[in-house]
Amino acid sequence: MFTIIIPTHDRPQLLQRTLESLIAQTCQDFKLVIVSDTATYLPPYNHLVHFPNRFDYVLRCSGRPGPAPSRDMGQAIADGEYIIFLDDDDTFDPDHLAKLKARLEIDRPELLFCDLQVQFENRAVSPPELLGATHKVSIADVTDDSVYVRNRIPNSCIAYRRDVLQGISNNPDMIIYEDWDFLLSVLKGRTLTYLATDGVVIHKTEPDAPENMRRGNSNENLVVQVMLELYQRHPARNMETRLARQALLASANLHYDLAYF
Repeated sequence: MFTIIIPTHDRPQLLQRTLESLIAQTCQDFKLVIVSDTATYLPPYNHLVHFPNRFDYVLRCSGRPGPAPSRDMGQAIADGEYIIFLDDDDTFDPDHLAKLKARLEIDRPELLFCDLQVQFENRAVSPPELLGATHKVSIADVTDDSVYVRNRIPNSCIAYRRDVLQGISNNPDMIIYEDWDFLLSVLKGRTLTYLATDGVVIHKTEPDAPENMRRGNSNENLVVQVMLELYQRHPARNMETRLARQALLASANLHYDLAYF
């Protein structure tokens, strides 16, 4: 049913935690593709042994570091009916894939997305120290049009039917929002379907933590520039969405002519 693609970069302890959450899945109807853009560490053989004949571990020795080329390489060898891009620091609750599969088998939707949980942690210690309980986040109100304004769906929360990804790749030159750009490229002529389950756990550090490894927190100066580029690259479907784009930036005291949207 699934090919789960995990791009990774020098985070062996976090990757092992992610793999442990996959080992614990009550639904094992998946193949695993891990693409590492460095050869610093040996593959996590102790964990991969739990997926006999169901994994590929790829060392990507060319191209720039980052998740976009790694996701494309994984996508090129994926053969599951649905593809999930799972970040190497995120996890799934044990029944997550089982719930997805039960919904997908009903009518094979093109793109299925779900709610999430957020877990803050301190990565300055090893293993990471959890900071409080998980916070449940509902994104049930997300619509196709709203994704053209801003993206609130983490990549790990989407199951893509493999045929809808034909001819679509990630932009390797983007420093931030490459997952949003990818989703907008897929969404053209497609429909999002929502599933009310929150088995995806997004692990985060505080934005100002020195050990924070998320690129978005260190490139805030690029946010507006990249948003405008995405708005130009992916035209709004209707005037209501154009006005919503304009209003979103205006709420941050950034006023642009409607022609930008």
